[in-house]
Amino acid sequence: MGLRIFQPSRLLKPYVSAVWDYDDLLAGDNSVLSILPDTATYLCFLYADLLTTAHKGQTYTTRSGLAGFQSFRSDLGASGKVSGVSARLTPWGLNVFRRGIVRDCAEKRVDCRDIFPKYSIDAIEDQLATKRTANERVQCVEHFLLSMLNRNNEDLLIQTACKALDRSNGSYAIPALAKILGLSERTLERRFQIHIGTTPKRYARIVRLRNAVFLRKELSSWADVAYATGYYDQSHLINDFQALYGMAPESIYPQMQVSRTLQFSGLLDLRRDGH
Repeated sequence: MGLRIFQPSRLLKPYVSAVWDYDDLLAGDNSVLSILPDTATYLCFLYADLLTTAHKGQTYTTRSGLAGFQSFRSDLGASGKVSGVSARLTPWGLNVFRRGIVRDCAEKRVDCRDIFPKYSIDAIEDQLATKRTANERVQCVEHFLLSMLNRNNEDLLIQTACKALDRSNGSYAIPALAKILGLSERTLERRFQIHIGTTPKRYARIVRLRNAVFLRKELSSWADVAYATGYYDQSHLINDFQALYGMAPESIYPQMQVSRTLQFSGLLDLRRDGH
């Protein structure tokens, strides 16, 4: 897989967890890839052919696009060469680059030309096509993001809430979280939807299942994983797999064991013979 990972610059680091550069991402054996829900959102700037994304029964075909908060697996495909740079945003990162769109972009892929000035997206795609190195392409995207950055749009209380849910692996009780933040549950949910694109409960659900996936490497069975991660029983864990990933736990486990990209991105080859 031609995927290179870069740490964001200092000013972007609170809002961007990583920047990826890729050349012909879906070439050869990587003809189909999936992204499992992991609370991140993705801004993707492509300079070659179009990308097709299947998500919750909908199919989106775009060049540069935004994948908002997603609570179900997205399957990626293309009939050509998918090359570009993607910024993997922190859960609260999107709002500082484009205020007021987070809730509308959740559970879908949106063309970047619908949320940023069309001329700026045309320009960045043209620039990426002429850059010769990954470093140059990443710098090009970072320059664009810095030009859009407005820290006045961030909500530090919601960042604190997300970090608390992450640290607890999704087990922090939402009423207790609201109380410690000095908010009512209704206010916490409203602000969460504005800045994250989902409710605290659904966010915690995704965090807990992702933790369960990685814990399976340490424990001998999914029943043990269910117990360790706070599920009522194994059937409830299986239900979450079906609801969020669209498959049973044992269908994902062989691919998870050999994946080089699941840990940092949720990106996974879900074919039965995936490597």
